Amino acid sequence: HWASNLATDDIPPDVLERAKYLILDGIACAWVGARVPWSEKYVQATMSFEPPGACRVIGYGQKLGPVAAAMTNSAFIQATELDDYHSEAPLHSASIVLPAVFAASEVLAEQGKTISGIDVILAAIVGFESGPRIGKAIYGSDLLNNGWHCGAVYGAPAGALATGKLLGLTPDSMEDALGIACTQACGLMSAQYGGMVKRVQHGFAARNGLLGGLLAHGGYEAMKGVLERSYGGFLKMFTKGNGREPPYKEEEVVAGLGSFWHTFTIRIKLYACCGLVHGPVEAIENLQRRYPELLNRANLSNIRHVHVQLSTASNSHCGWIPEERPISSIAGQMSVAYILAVQLVDQQCLLAQFSEFDDNLERPEVWDLARKVTPSHSEEFDQDGNCLSAGRVRIEFNDGSSVTETVEKPLGVKEPMPNERILHKYRTLAGSVTDETRVKEIEDLVLSLDRLTDIS
Repeated sequence: HWASNLATDDIPPDVLERAKYLILDGIACAWVGARVPWSEKYVQATMSFEPPGACRVIGYGQKLGPVAAAMTNSAFIQATELDDYHSEAPLHSASIVLPAVFAASEVLAEQGKTISGIDVILAAIVGFESGPRIGKAIYGSDLLNNGWHCGAVYGAPAGALATGKLLGLTPDSMEDALGIACTQACGLMSAQYGGMVKRVQHGFAARNGLLGGLLAHGGYEAMKGVLERSYGGFLKMFTKGNGREPPYKEEEVVAGLGSFWHTFTIRIKLYACCGLVHGPVEAIENLQRRYPELLNRANLSNIRHVHVQLSTASNSHCGWIPEERPISSIAGQMSVAYILAVQLVDQQCLLAQFSEFDDNLERPEVWDLARKVTPSHSEEFDQDGNCLSAGRVRIEFNDGSSVTETVEKPLGVKEPMPNERILHKYRTLAGSVTDETRVKEIEDLVLSLDRLTDIS
């Protein structure tokens, strides 16, 4: 009922404003992500078997059907590991919500219906609010610890609710959309070790949510109460064997609706790597500022060992040492050892550090440092759900000295990242792939979205 009935007057102005900046960040990530090699390969493969349609593929002139377009645009948003994340219930909201909502809006436009900017914002907020809540209900980080690509799992119902909101579904039809989306939910985290498919797994969630919404809009019915069913229900099935008591928290699905806004707990990435490792990266960055001579690139051979302590979720997901060379881009972005090594060498952790061109992933100085990193688990970082991306780094040198830095809540976790910082990120990313005029046009369009009566 909440998702179907949510209106502009129910939402604080700062939440409405924040949603526009989250949309802007997602578009920037898609723009950049559309042109990396694995995205180009995805487009080539998809275009070889998908017929043309009415829905835009970001960064390309072609259009596809709604499901194919949603998957493709999601793959773009996730392509570089620069898109948003949630620090308590890990998922990448923009890569699920925006492709589904954009595709659904173009379906309605093809049917001659007018979609306003506020319609898009409301639908996005429904997705931004529901994904983290459902994730918390099933202890999302536990799913990640156990090898599920958790956001691809509970992103499906978020995509369904966002799509359903845009399509104007009744509460009863929303239940159908949820049922259709949830019965398709999946995602295996073994995808992080190589290949390209991890980039599109949140796209599967966008697809599942969009398909659920569109089918329900057409009158196709599903099981009701899919989340809470005791036999075969979503919450129960994805928490089996987790050792928790209770195994899932049904009340979290609706906790704080209308009073607490997860739109502000969606975190903006400044590093092109797994969000759970942002604490350790920031710790290294702080040490590099504090000890510029000691950690100068020319002196890195003096490092004997790098110890990094992580939360359970971060250690399970990223606490591994790459064994085989060359490493793939995705594996490099998921290995804390490789991530910290590139931060030490390049003093930054951006897309360029994980490029597969020019033997970039074969650099001896990076590999030498990566093999000096020892990840370990610290229970200290499991006590607060918002500390999942925390880290403590101790760098030991050949002379026996050491330096240590702890970051419990990286930038954007303790306090939401300012909208101005998100805008700077947008301009930087978008400006790297298109001209200044186009960057400003899209910026102005998104930031005035609530005033547009017809987005077509």
